Amino acid sequence: MIMKYETKITLFDSYFDANDNLSPKSILSIFQDVAARHADDIGVGFKTMVEKNLYWVLSRVKFDILKMPKPTQTVIVQTWPHEKGRIDFDRDMKILSEDGEVLVIATSKWCVIDTVERKLQRTENVNYIGEICPDKNYKERFDKVSVPTDAQQISFVHNVKFSDLDHNKHMNNTNYASLVLNAAENKEITHFEINFINECLFGDEIEVLTSKTEAGEFVSGKIGDKTVFNSFVK
Repeated sequence: MIMKYETKITLFDSYFDANDNLSPKSILSIFQDVAARHADDIGVGFKTMVEKNLYWVLSRVKFDILKMPKPTQTVIVQTWPHEKGRIDFDRDMKILSEDGEVLVIATSKWCVIDTVERKLQRTENVNYIGEICPDKNYKERFDKVSVPTDAQQISFVHNVKFSDLDHNKHMNNTNYASLVLNAAENKEITHFEINFINECLFGDEIEVLTSKTEAGEFVSGKIGDKTVFNSFVK
């Protein structure tokens, strides 16, 4: 069995912003949902992992919108994992039209955390069921976002609320995308990447900072002196 998951979904109006662009949060939500369903199929889903006192954490993700989907459009979503690294797991995703045109490509890095001590676990403790799909959306190395911190300015402060949390009791990765979109001057983002550095918990106050360059915009989040995320959009 090749480890590649495919499903059809309808992109409802709520997935889109005021300009009828598919929002970064919606893309990350779709990615998160199909990854979770596929993880169940290949033996590493949430319930299975929790029984071993383990859970998945998204550490890095990026996507490119090649052609903007339309509200109410039915699309095909695909996802598959790559070969395991030493401490992380790469996973790709595509969103295609019903006739096979590629609309969105994405890639991500995931880690596994011990639920008791909240420490990073080696990938040898997690085993897939099936054969790895060799396809890759990006040829280049997926590096961390390097932010020019000397030019950052405060955009706003976000207080982490209950509605931001997921079942791991920390702020869900999809909600960071909304912080980035609100902070960025560009509201028609076609390239998005973000590094999740430290988790945010209920009641935390995240200082959201921005800086603009010729290449694009950088958005970061800090709690005091601790950086919690770095992102780059264009």
